[in-house]
Amino acid sequence: MFARLLVLILLTALPLSEDSLMVGKWKLKRKIPQAGPNRCFVDQVTFYEDYAFELIFKTIIDNEVVVYTYDGKVNKEGNGNINLGDGVATLKDFSSVEDKIDFRFEYGDKLGMFCTRENHPYPHKHSPHDLEGKQISKD
Repeated sequence: MFARLLVLILLTALPLSEDSLMVGKWKLKRKIPQAGPNRCFVDQVTFYEDYAFELIFKTIIDNEVVVYTYDGKVNKEGNGNINLGDGVATLKDFSSVEDKIDFRFEYGDKLGMFCTRENHPYPHKHSPHDLEGKQISKD
């Protein structure tokens, strides 16, 4: 009985496996679509085996598409929350089922308004929003 309890305690103390981070590339979309010709959105997230991530944003302003990429390390908070990098973003209530993921995306303090440009200002706010994703590769 004691040996089983010890094994259970050790298993719960082990770090996350690569599978629990959903290694691979995920195409993301808002659960409630963003309206209008000008948009700023999270397009993809990729999780790597070494707890690294790559987060891709796109803006469409006056029909011009610009891609922004952020990368760094994943920090698991517990309770289904994942921090991306040092203040880039938080994925709240992260869940996964087979090839699908679901979470609430919150912009981090260090991200700022990366998507506004002097010659093409797009006035908006970075508000939290619900995203879902489908796996497009297992890289």
